[in-house]
Amino acid sequence: MNTTTVAPVEEKVKSAGAAAQGGPGTIERRRRRRAKISAQVHVRVVNGAETFDEVCMSVDVSRDGLLFNAKRPGYWKGQQLEIIFPYSTDAAALNTAQLADIVRVGDAQAGKHAIAVQFQSAKAEAKKDRKEAGQAFDAGAVGGAAVHEGARSMVLAVESDTRTAEIMRNLLQQDGYTVVIVPTAHEALEILRTTVPAAFIAEVEAGDMSGHDLCLIIKRNERLQTVPVILLTRGAQPADYSASHQLGAVVCMAKPFQPERLLHVVRLVAPPPSQKSAYGTSRMSNGNIERSL
Repeated sequence: MNTTTVAPVEEKVKSAGAAAQGGPGTIERRRRRRAKISAQVHVRVVNGAETFDEVCMSVDVSRDGLLFNAKRPGYWKGQQLEIIFPYSTDAAALNTAQLADIVRVGDAQAGKHAIAVQFQSAKAEAKKDRKEAGQAFDAGAVGGAAVHEGARSMVLAVESDTRTAEIMRNLLQQDGYTVVIVPTAHEALEILRTTVPAAFIAEVEAGDMSGHDLCLIIKRNERLQTVPVILLTRGAQPADYSASHQLGAVVCMAKPFQPERLLHVVRLVAPPPSQKSAYGTSRMSNGNIERSL
């Protein structure tokens, strides 16, 4: 294991963690926090083939949107709704409607339908936050093109689960990689300001910033765009894999992952220092990686 860069990187991790307290990550976590709230929701279809409205009951509520149980069918993913929440029949109630998009449709108990929606206002705000995070990162990275000695064999990962992080660390260190694992995306971005790692691994469902958003920031940065990004997802949904590839990730793997498979992918995109003669020095294309798995 190359130990020449571990100390300075760990110092950056600690300082980044302190800086993250009360920073943008805190806003993201607060926005995504859900609460079990049962209240009336007035729903009206805006762009459906038919026009209908009904009063439903909410199940989960967050700042981004809500989950409610609909009584009738006719909802589908991507459909636009006009929602009043919370809704009251009181004549003095301030029932203000807002637009929302359906992000998930499923079955609930008693023949009802579970409908998850995202408020369009929250969607626009989240997009603005991602843009500002990318701009702040780019501004901080100006003039920071220097690469730490040993970074060419460094694997940087975002992993909040300590047990998974330890498995990942032991797995990659035995192949000669310098492994740096941080629990939040903002700590990773702080390291990336001055370091270009051999490979980057991130959770799609990271707490303070999704792996998809992280991948987008990296691929839009001229200094980092060639860094191979490997995404891990707990959902293992087709949409996760499709979005990951569209954003430029070399592969998206389901969690819990098979350690040998993750090591195989890292070896393909960033040959280990001790075995470069066996794996070569060139990085493989996404298609070749998929065919090799």
